[in-house]
Amino acid sequence: MDDERVRARLSWLVLLPVAAAAGGLVALHAWAPLYLFHQGFPLDDSWIHAVYAREWARSGLLAYNPGVPATGETSPLWALLLGVVHKFAFGASPVALTKMFGFALHVLSAVCLGVALQPLFPERRWLVWSASAVVALDPTLVLASVSGMEVPLATLVIAGAIAASVRGRPIVLAVLGALAIGARPEAAAIAVVFPFLYRMPSNPRRAFVESFAAAAGGIGALVLLGVRNHAISGRLLPATFYAKANTGSPFNVRLQQVGFGDLLGTMPLVGVPAVLAAFAIISLLLLTRWGKTASERAASAMFLSGVVFCAISFALIPPIDPASFYHQRYVLPALLPMAAAMPLLVHLVVARSAPSVAQPLTVGTIVVFAAVLIAAWPARAAHLANDTHNIDDVQVAFGQALASSPASDIVWAVDAGAIRFFGAPFVVDTIGLNTPEILGDDRQAFLDRHEPKFLDLFPSWSEVQNERHLELRSQTFATSTPYTVASNRWMRSHVLVFCEPPGLRGRMIVRGRPLAFRCAS
Repeated sequence: MDDERVRARLSWLVLLPVAAAAGGLVALHAWAPLYLFHQGFPLDDSWIHAVYAREWARSGLLAYNPGVPATGETSPLWALLLGVVHKFAFGASPVALTKMFGFALHVLSAVCLGVALQPLFPERRWLVWSASAVVALDPTLVLASVSGMEVPLATLVIAGAIAASVRGRPIVLAVLGALAIGARPEAAAIAVVFPFLYRMPSNPRRAFVESFAAAAGGIGALVLLGVRNHAISGRLLPATFYAKANTGSPFNVRLQQVGFGDLLGTMPLVGVPAVLAAFAIISLLLLTRWGKTASERAASAMFLSGVVFCAISFALIPPIDPASFYHQRYVLPALLPMAAAMPLLVHLVVARSAPSVAQPLTVGTIVVFAAVLIAAWPARAAHLANDTHNIDDVQVAFGQALASSPASDIVWAVDAGAIRFFGAPFVVDTIGLNTPEILGDDRQAFLDRHEPKFLDLFPSWSEVQNERHLELRSQTFATSTPYTVASNRWMRSHVLVFCEPPGLRGRMIVRGRPLAFRCAS
């Protein structure tokens, strides 16, 4: 086949993941017609990304409050890219543009994966592009791409790392290892683990070189970010790590069981633990005993590196609420290599023992996978739309209620994304994600310099007490639909408390931590 015919064939095959992703977008609009252009985001954390992006576009600073650099952005590369979206919105809604930008990255991730793997399947290019179409259609990944979170950027970096490793580009792997830290730090694990697993059975030296290159890039990025973080907060890591990460018992077996069983159990394709274990065993066997070809090593390394990503994620952020998108989104980048590897592994294993039925059986498997994904769309889309309705009802409405307040006012907030994005006052993030001073021993001195005009009463998370036992004026924001953002139903409302009269003293107890206040004059 000459080059022109190869290019023509390739151009048609690329349409498979593009068409699958487009079908997913149509499904989203059919099952959640208001989401793309009339709703906000399904997580308050998405609004935090938007805050950093907007401030980057305005001032060139990664800042939470205007002009005050902060370390709460765990995906600085995502904030920088979204900053471009905010900068050149030209009157269009930056929220809708953010969703479309994320979706474009999702499509690009699926296409990049197809381009990465097609040299390994020269006679089965349809298989590679069908696998990338499976990824493109996955409702979990499509919905994550339009959630305002950094998931599609992380999947693109992962797809790029796979491509660089397959093509033997250690310098590119070093760059992608660095980009992974800026996109989603755990993604660097795949940039390191995939080339190691892929190369080790055939070329151990090359395996170490490529893995070292990715690791070196990641470490370099960590050092640079650490220098910035230390200059701002006195700590090497982002404030989010100290506020959220599990540092007590990182590799808790019970947490891993909950993660791989309950959390992944909510997702199509990887939702059955027995199936997940079977593919992991097949991958191990292909790498250690059976595997002779690059295609077998690549498919196995993809699946196992995704498993490693999940294990690291479950160790860092305990999956205590596995049904919530809040916890699911941490592991979603791993779905790209895992879901794409599954049809490839089916074909490779069957082709070893029964080559005559490998193609029809693989096609049947892909059809079944597509049916499972399509069946999952209505519930997943409805859940996303309702999560967003919840956030719009509470966090967004809370922030909008402060939109006309002077910028000199101060609000002590628990959920700090939409409140900062829509509200005008300076925000003290009492959890410490975006106000690292809260995490230090001298936090009270900082709080004394930031006397609140408003307080955020968040049932089960915060409590407000005052020295005179006064009933403070307040405004409650509660969900108008069933609460689905988290399983804790107490989280369905926030109360905007007006800190008055001036000079009133009290304390705001946030997750067991007392923070003394004096109402601003």
